[in-house]
Amino acid sequence: MFAPLQRELGPVKEIFIAPDGNLNLLPFEVLQGPDGKFLIEEYTFYYLGSGRDLLGFGTSQSTGAKALLIGDPNFDLGREEKASTLRQLALLEGKDGAGAKRSTELRGFHFARLPGTRQEVRAIHTLLGAEKADLFTDKEALEEVLRQKGTPRILHLATHGFFLSDLDLASLRDDDRGMHQSGLGAAPPANVVKNENPLVRSGFALAGANRALAASDLEQSDGLVTAEKILGLRLRGTDLVVLSACETGLGEVKNGEGVFGLRRAFTQAGAKSLVMSMWSVPDRETQELMIEFYKNMLSGTMNRAQALRQAALSQMQVVKTRHGEAHPFFWGAFVFLGEP
Repeated sequence: MFAPLQRELGPVKEIFIAPDGNLNLLPFEVLQGPDGKFLIEEYTFYYLGSGRDLLGFGTSQSTGAKALLIGDPNFDLGREEKASTLRQLALLEGKDGAGAKRSTELRGFHFARLPGTRQEVRAIHTLLGAEKADLFTDKEALEEVLRQKGTPRILHLATHGFFLSDLDLASLRDDDRGMHQSGLGAAPPANVVKNENPLVRSGFALAGANRALAASDLEQSDGLVTAEKILGLRLRGTDLVVLSACETGLGEVKNGEGVFGLRRAFTQAGAKSLVMSMWSVPDRETQELMIEFYKNMLSGTMNRAQALRQAALSQMQVVKTRHGEAHPFFWGAFVFLGEP
């Protein structure tokens, strides 16, 4: 697929690409040439929603405040403890999500804690500095924090992500940053065509999400931040959103229209660029890759896309040493979309 393009590229090493259809779901970086090398070893890829996105690069200045880092949410947070936490943070209990339904297919699922995400956001907080970043973990990793803390310069979310396919819901391993089925309810039927709004079928989990999942009322969606909810955020002035979770780049693909999911929601909410994943990512390797990504950005020698590429290349070597081969499952899921 890439070979015909490669012949025309010549010495070019940075590629801006606006895929269509299911090519939106493919990280070109993990494709291998006849020599066995991955494309990431030779090229830096910048993904676009469409070619006209290039015209907007550099036209708007960042107005975002401090970076906002959210990780390791307490998914089992109770109502009373949440109310106490909101008072301590001087936040109002959110009403913006009122009437926002969760997908029927989330019934019976349960989110487990991810200790690697706490280490990840703490390390990034140290790198950025307390004067430039706010950190919220455990019971403070609330949906209200996301909605009421203003427009951050960088928004980093390290948690479970979910994408509900129209055909199937596969069980994930315990060390993945994805969703996990529990015995709370009946499993969703597989191989059934869905007709729900695609923007409620992708999202991520914050504190209290398991309480919402256990409720019978589908309008109980506190802690389940869907793409539909993201559309209500104020992110004009946000330079970068990092979705350090599973399958955050997926969604319903429509030829000629792109992907209906988190990626579209965040860009429409105003974010200039987005780091997102194309499959279920392992907790340990994701933590390591993200810390390296921020170190590269802060070095001042690379733009955001280049920083992600170098982090993936470093992680490739770590994986090769650790597992005996450089399998892209561990390092290749994350791609960069938007303005570098």
